[in-house]
Amino acid sequence: MQPTTLTSENFSKIVENAKGIVLVDFWAPWCMPCRLVGPVIGRLAKSFEGRATVAKLNVDEHASIAARYHISGIPTVGIFRDGKLINQLVGVRPERAYRNALESALQSAAATATSAGNAKSGPVKRSVTVFSTPTCPWCARLKAYLRQHNIAFKDVDVSRDAAAAQQMVSRSGQTGVPQAWIDGQVVVGFDRKRVDILLGLKPGAA
Repeated sequence: MQPTTLTSENFSKIVENAKGIVLVDFWAPWCMPCRLVGPVIGRLAKSFEGRATVAKLNVDEHASIAARYHISGIPTVGIFRDGKLINQLVGVRPERAYRNALESALQSAAATATSAGNAKSGPVKRSVTVFSTPTCPWCARLKAYLRQHNIAFKDVDVSRDAAAAQQMVSRSGQTGVPQAWIDGQVVVGFDRKRVDILLGLKPGAA
């Protein structure tokens, strides 16, 4: 299976109004790094056939869509769940980073579906792990935000746990902290908007 070609005419149907996981490769023909990512996107389309939609959008031909999602550099790979952008990988990343991002999104979608099915049985339990260091101010802010909303989480100090640090980098492709795993989905930095979406918090909640 080849990646789906996206246009201004079909983007809403295939991405924004779709249920499930969609990977979008924002690229342009003149972009040399995009050519490195292209074969990887092709392999992902075959590997995830039936589980996720893998597609490509030429930003030169459809600049308005790229602007809508604030795509300022390419290649950028966006992961959408039920029509909403939940993750972005900017620049050339190892193939495992794209695979891990897709797997995480699929796991998160499955967890959300299970939680919705069990909503009447009690409060939704989230699986949240925060990778941090003691001297990182944004780590402290993220953890304080989670505590403020009574979100239980596992705190992993990657300055002391080398194995955990390696696992973190393997999944996200990035070394910076904080990083959070929320129901299998990776959030790099204190991205409050994405944290709110993944945890079902009201946007702009104090």
